[in-house]
Amino acid sequence: MVDTRGKKKLKEVEPSRVTNRIVLRSRREEAENERRRARLVENPSPPPPVPFDLDTAFEGVDEYDGSDDNYDDFPHVNDAFFESNHPSAGGSSGPRLEPEAPFVSSSSSQFVHVRRGARGRFESSRPDPEEGSTSKRKKAREADSWILDRSGPGGPIDHSLIPSFGGHVAYRLWDDGLGARRMDSFKLSTRALTVNYLKDYKFQSEGAAALVERTGLRKLLDCSIQHLDGPLLVAFVERWQPDTNTFHMPFGEMTITLHDVAVLLGIPVGGDMVVGNESVKAQLCEMLRVEQLNERSKPSLKSEGLVCAEAMQQVGRFRERDSEVRMFLTCLLGTTLFVDRSGDRAQVWPLQFLGDTRRVRKYSWGSATLAYLYRQLGMASRADCKGMGGCLTLLQSWIYEYFPCLRDQKLGTRGLVCGEPFAKKWEGVRIGGGAQLMNERLDHYRRVLDNMTDEFVFWCPFGPRPGEMVSRSLYSGVIRCMSVEEMYDPSRCLRQLGYVQTIPSDPLPPVDVCRPANVKMYSLSYGPGLSELWKAPHCHSVQLDSISRPVQKPEDTEDGYLQWYMGRTHPRIVCPSAADQEIHHHLSHDQLAVKLVREFRTVIEHPYDDHLDLLLGLQGLLKEYDEATPYQPPPQY
Repeated sequence: MVDTRGKKKLKEVEPSRVTNRIVLRSRREEAENERRRARLVENPSPPPPVPFDLDTAFEGVDEYDGSDDNYDDFPHVNDAFFESNHPSAGGSSGPRLEPEAPFVSSSSSQFVHVRRGARGRFESSRPDPEEGSTSKRKKAREADSWILDRSGPGGPIDHSLIPSFGGHVAYRLWDDGLGARRMDSFKLSTRALTVNYLKDYKFQSEGAAALVERTGLRKLLDCSIQHLDGPLLVAFVERWQPDTNTFHMPFGEMTITLHDVAVLLGIPVGGDMVVGNESVKAQLCEMLRVEQLNERSKPSLKSEGLVCAEAMQQVGRFRERDSEVRMFLTCLLGTTLFVDRSGDRAQVWPLQFLGDTRRVRKYSWGSATLAYLYRQLGMASRADCKGMGGCLTLLQSWIYEYFPCLRDQKLGTRGLVCGEPFAKKWEGVRIGGGAQLMNERLDHYRRVLDNMTDEFVFWCPFGPRPGEMVSRSLYSGVIRCMSVEEMYDPSRCLRQLGYVQTIPSDPLPPVDVCRPANVKMYSLSYGPGLSELWKAPHCHSVQLDSISRPVQKPEDTEDGYLQWYMGRTHPRIVCPSAADQEIHHHLSHDQLAVKLVREFRTVIEHPYDDHLDLLLGLQGLLKEYDEATPYQPPPQY
């Protein structure tokens, strides 16, 4: 049996409890309202606060620069303003506003927090307008941190020559070693697969292959080095100084000259500069036969970069000779000379210079390649950079030509036909191994370059007078590749031109420059007009005979040059250690090999001279070379 008496009783009592609670709540609310009305009668409401207008309150004050102490004194934000908004501060009656209360400007949507300063003045702080992004103060510190204003460990003592060394990777390497840059976190961009595809590409339109050959650019496919020596390239990148556009070696400056580009790649360095519009969307739409670059053209175009295989298939099916030739040359230039860091894509801007195949040879592809490589080297030298593009075939073949002790003995044995680019003989073996082995090779190359002397360099590997062979290599001024502007000054590397190195003049300062460790903020501009110097090369060339004299020995320098240079550079990349003793031993053996090759070269180039004394000296060198301990190469792959 269920007892229902309790439930009935509960139903009868519940309404009375609810009524009592409602009555008690209403009485408390009525009492509270009475107290509020009493307070309002005693203290009437103050007048509304004076609006805080940003346009008038900060007149005469310097613009906010991101620092916390910039708003210490404001002539128009005074105690009268404070008392009008905070009556209790001046003895007036009325409720006092909170010190941190925000006031909204009538002309600005920003909030400005006004508070009483320690000296009775006002301090104000504006929030970052770009919420969620890096603050202006942090950006300002990053933008200024690359400017070297003091001598650091390892140099330079005088920072006037390379003021951007504060953002350089070598600035960190001195103490951090491999921690500043490792091979497993630095990517060298290459387009080996695309180059192989273009080599085997079969043209769909009749006569297209002949037009490509007529431009003289197809040879770039044959001389493209597909297997790069990453540690060797990175070791040279760490010695590149964008303030001078030269490699700072322990014995002086060296650079890649226009003469080197002409000989190694076989492309023209004279002619019109490669300068035009960045966007070629209209021309691409015409070639791809689409109204606009949308999903229909997506298989061929990604982020303004061509996927070469798909682009060639899409254009080739139309069987239009001019379109197929232009697309092929665009892919060719984008995968050999102007390689970016976009993965598998090629830049499309060269398309605008390929409309008339007869004019392709009239452009200075050599100076554009060098300017683009200079920019890539400059950005790769920044401490936070994680990769590099550009024509790495040019960089690696240049190292092999000038530094024979750094190349594998198996390289350079391929014969060349007259007129072929020299880079064709430097296709190397594949570099393998894990990350640890690659880092060991990088550390080895760093120490080899730190202990190297000028006797290990072939200063003129392509002949005794490069300036006479390629007159454009003596040009001094700005070289351009589209919007990229870089300074070219051969007077800093006279030994590469067969002349005694003198103390060069200061490099031309850019109009606008920013070279911090953060490579995303890297920018450089020389202003309008300087690139016009290219059109008058005879007026803006280095006059070798007036500033120097031909060398007697390849390593000759002017008295005082090394003393001037050592005080203004960072000659060593890493701190000296016990490992340098072994490096010295290896280099001494290589030095004998370099001397032998130099003497033999003299005999071969001048076969009718009396070389009896020279031959006797060669016998002594050969004997000394055979008795020396064999050279131990760096860790192999």
